[in-house]
Amino acid sequence: MGASESKLTFKEDVFRLAREDNIPADSQWWAQFYELPETADDVFALWSPTDVRNLTLNTAERPPPGTQLPPKKNLETLIYTCIARLHALQTRCCYSDPHQPIAHEVLNCIRILTRLLPYIYEADHLEEWERNFFWRERRPAQVWDKRHNRPGGYFDGLNPAKKYRDSEQGNGEEEEDIGERAIGAPLGEQLIDLLVRYMFFPNFTLPKKQDADGLPDLKVQYHIWNSGIGCRQSVGMTKENEKHAVEVIRLLLSLCSRQLYIPPHVVAETDTRPLTYLTTKPDRQVALSMICSLMNTVLKYNPATWRVPIDFTIEGDPKTKLVNLSLQLLLVLALYPDPTGEANQYRKSMSRLHRVEDFQFIQQGLTTVLTQPVSGMSSYLPGSQRNVPWAPEMLILFWELLQVNKRFRSFIIETDRAHDFVVLVLYYAMSAKDEPAKQGMVRMCVLILQTMSVEPTFGERLNKVFVGQESLPRELRIVNFHGSYADFLITSIHTLMTTTSGRLESIYPALLAVVNNIAPYVRDLQRATSSKLLDLFAQISSPKFLLEKDSNHHMLQLLLQAMNAILEHQFDANRRFVEVVVRSRKRFKALRDFTVEGATAELDRQAQERKDRGVGDVAASGVRSPRNGSIDSLRSPVSARSPQLGNVPEHGAFAIGDDDEDEPGDEMTSSATFSAPLSASASLVDDAVPMQSRSMSEKARGKQPVGQGSFSRSTSRNTSTASLPALITTPSSTTNTITASSNQQFRPTTEWIETWLPFLPLHTILSLLDHAARADSGAAAVPTTTAEHAGWKPGEEVAPPTSQAFQWTSLSLGWYLSLLWGFVYASDVATNKGMNGVWTGTSIKLFTILASQGGNVSLRSPKGAVDAVGSSIVQRLGSLSFNSPAKDV
Repeated sequence: MGASESKLTFKEDVFRLAREDNIPADSQWWAQFYELPETADDVFALWSPTDVRNLTLNTAERPPPGTQLPPKKNLETLIYTCIARLHALQTRCCYSDPHQPIAHEVLNCIRILTRLLPYIYEADHLEEWERNFFWRERRPAQVWDKRHNRPGGYFDGLNPAKKYRDSEQGNGEEEEDIGERAIGAPLGEQLIDLLVRYMFFPNFTLPKKQDADGLPDLKVQYHIWNSGIGCRQSVGMTKENEKHAVEVIRLLLSLCSRQLYIPPHVVAETDTRPLTYLTTKPDRQVALSMICSLMNTVLKYNPATWRVPIDFTIEGDPKTKLVNLSLQLLLVLALYPDPTGEANQYRKSMSRLHRVEDFQFIQQGLTTVLTQPVSGMSSYLPGSQRNVPWAPEMLILFWELLQVNKRFRSFIIETDRAHDFVVLVLYYAMSAKDEPAKQGMVRMCVLILQTMSVEPTFGERLNKVFVGQESLPRELRIVNFHGSYADFLITSIHTLMTTTSGRLESIYPALLAVVNNIAPYVRDLQRATSSKLLDLFAQISSPKFLLEKDSNHHMLQLLLQAMNAILEHQFDANRRFVEVVVRSRKRFKALRDFTVEGATAELDRQAQERKDRGVGDVAASGVRSPRNGSIDSLRSPVSARSPQLGNVPEHGAFAIGDDDEDEPGDEMTSSATFSAPLSASASLVDDAVPMQSRSMSEKARGKQPVGQGSFSRSTSRNTSTASLPALITTPSSTTNTITASSNQQFRPTTEWIETWLPFLPLHTILSLLDHAARADSGAAAVPTTTAEHAGWKPGEEVAPPTSQAFQWTSLSLGWYLSLLWGFVYASDVATNKGMNGVWTGTSIKLFTILASQGGNVSLRSPKGAVDAVGSSIVQRLGSLSFNSPAKDV
């Protein structure tokens, strides 16, 4: 369509679709739509959003809310025309010249459907029509009798020449309702079957092939595209084949994008029919060919073989587009949790991978992409240290494989490969921590670490000495660092919690869960690492923090459990940690003697000191108001457990290891917040411990331990069954601090303290401190070696360690799906400028799109305060939930 005149004529016919409804379906006029356009840009430019929306309305005005009206009849006819042509081109030689390639018309039909579907999905008034038109058994279409201005006869929408007549009258039988007669499988299923076959169609997505008569072969061949998993030899796709595959996958993504138009709090529980059919109904051979083709295409990508300088843009090269879209389709299929309970065949296939060579292939493919910005090739290849655009999606793929395939998880964790992935995951978390638009990426990285840390072997492998830290990217380097991978991980966690101004408050529990999971296995923690753990304790045991909200003590409990695990399981191997704990004994004893009166008096004293020094009372008065605009608050998963999605088998919706053997724990639904400022270099041997134990009630005193007294003991790893909630904090004006929101309705009382203080897991630490005091009797100096504490043992038999695994819920799945679709949307916008994006300008409900400078987009996921949906889900998505403990993960 190079000539302007032909484009104007075509555009006039597009206008006619909306202006003149009920154009006869058997008219040859419809053929121009798949014959004339020459490129995808032609279709997207000549079918503007206004043109498409005009087809979705049955009247000149948008129908009132809640009104279910069908679209213009021309929209149905256009869809029938495209699907019918796709079927004809796949099943018979329907050209006058049988040697003419079919690609041109196939692509135009695909492009038209790709353009139409998002505008159908966004229209709430078409929801019932879309469900009936695409997913009910196909019924006859009906012509419009223009002469008499009334409904006419019935015909087959995919074959207008086939008419249906009324049954003969007068035979005493009731007339058949032709309009409700089933004449075929649902139209949506037929379309998906056609598209899947086109992914393996000779002369289109596979190399050219002729039949015995020398004509183009029309037989579908389910050959895996590239060598790798399940295949030793590639089929040899040409650039043209790759271009065609890109357009087919793009339409499949458009079909599956129904999820984009569902609010995040219900998306995981909503039956998305295209995804249900794709993931639960495929023939086994088709599913294996699909998943292997997609995975091999993604994992064989190697930027080192590309031209210099390396170009990672998706816009020009068909190979790059194919890799990116293949990864997105693979993840959209694999992440879908079918609400009907049927097994997702793609997850099932991923869970059954078991060959070591397949795992090596997967690991190499993942690291090739993820290590690109970390590799040190910049001196030879300028511009090579750049993130591959689909690196976030590769992290999702890695996380999925860890969750669904326990053999792959063992392959990664039981070798030094785990060290590489810890560094890589931390790199992406650290790189994104200061960018509000990337907080979902940070959350995902933390949950990947939590998933890995549930394996005992992971904690044991972290004791390897970390070398080469100085060669890491700037984002990962730690000044004067020396120690093990455990030291590196704990220090990085401390950095994420103390340098992000409260942006990551919702994942503090997950960060501390990682520390909890590795604590029983870490040995020889360095002094700096030990001090950072005590820094966190000093902050969350402060009066200000504990009195701010009635649930803040849960976070303190979680940290104490981690510290107990180190003392109970690795006491002799962590002399520096023991020394730091002993030097901080006044803080633990102050916590033991905590009272409301004493804590309030201490806060008043601190406030008076600041006033006397002329320091502003920003952090003292209470607390700043919560960050209602927090990205994390809008994205964070929740603590409520979903009955439909809990305890799924390994190949099911979302499983980690032997999930069917786990026992779900009780859950706490409250949230906690940090408040006290924290300096990463603060000394923990300061004697200025808060005087928070004054005016303690006799009843409370009777419950406190003396020496190795009678504290109700909750061991660090085996007695708590609570899911600890998220933190909701406010930004701080300084670095290395964590600030908190307050509960204005909460008034602490002595009765409230007695509900949790006697049950804090303090027994182990106080027992150690009591032993140290006796060993140190009369000495002027604080002991500096564990030899002086020799002979100390926990007062009771130590239970075996257990893990705190992340627990999926329907709302956390909503966050996860919004994260994935956010990546898909952003990638499409970056590739297709202006209104040429598949979903650009449509009314997406899964997340909020924020425009930014330079024409880029920023995603807030789930959808935020710009509409009523976002404001209603902020409270629902306020916390993370994880199971504590799991019996065997």
